[in-house]
Amino acid sequence: MSSVDPKKLAQYLTVTDPSKAWVPERLIYLMTQATVIPSFSAAAIKLGRLTRDENATVDDLAAVIELDPGLASRCVQVASSAGYAARRIVSINQALMMLGMDKIRQIAFTVGVMDKFTHLKSKVNWDDFWLHSILVARLTDRVAAAFRPPCGSEYLAGLLHDSGKLVLEHYFPEDFDRIVLRAVERSCGHAKVEHEFIGLTHAQIGAAVCECLQAHVEVLRAVWFHHDPFDSSLDGQPDNSKFLAACVAVGDALANMAQVNIAGAKASDIPFDQLPEWAYLNQFQMSYGLDLDLEGELAKAQEDLSAFAS
Repeated sequence: MSSVDPKKLAQYLTVTDPSKAWVPERLIYLMTQATVIPSFSAAAIKLGRLTRDENATVDDLAAVIELDPGLASRCVQVASSAGYAARRIVSINQALMMLGMDKIRQIAFTVGVMDKFTHLKSKVNWDDFWLHSILVARLTDRVAAAFRPPCGSEYLAGLLHDSGKLVLEHYFPEDFDRIVLRAVERSCGHAKVEHEFIGLTHAQIGAAVCECLQAHVEVLRAVWFHHDPFDSSLDGQPDNSKFLAACVAVGDALANMAQVNIAGAKASDIPFDQLPEWAYLNQFQMSYGLDLDLEGELAKAQEDLSAFAS
């Protein structure tokens, strides 16, 4: 992974309380060290870039995944599991033929992220964290696909939307545990308590993670503003960041409605079609329709987690 510009990270990690200025300074120092943010392979980074290439082919995808033998073998392993082909697959090309480009891309993203972010110490249920991340990725993809053909950015933004929590847990473990405990006590969600305790939120840290991983700017901004897709910073952006941030927000609310998250996450009892983010999305033409089965998506996310974690 190429070196990260500290000035770029600083634009995401802003605090308003001078007494907490040490937090972004510490994070910027950590995140510019090669061993802190898990170094994604060249294959994973190129795969993220392919999500924006309308001319990308199945052969392009196979060639990129095969650049990383470890990633390729894990993708083949998952593709061979009972939740997918349920038969022996020996190559990425065979997996692509059987499962299709979109599914293999999702497998590669998820396996890449889960394999890199390991050694979690906090006592929270990390299976719930990964299930939430996978479910939000699936739901973001489904919601966005009602309005436009998916390109992979949708799934990746949903998958990475809470990645800042992984950095918090690993490098600020005591603060992370205190944040979870206080969020449970107040039933107010993590972001509000994070801002109170450390001066910034997991969404801001997640944007910095996306910068380190060279994610597309649309994905980065969607992660950054998934708790506030109406932030004025997104107005007029030419890359539809506001649209994708709203899709992630709806997916996140749906997952929380299904009570799939770690302790302290903000519960949602508002029907998704009454969310302000959904009202915003409805100004766009729903060209493809949305037949959403939340229980069915949860069951599929559970199957995915079982396959990815094996």
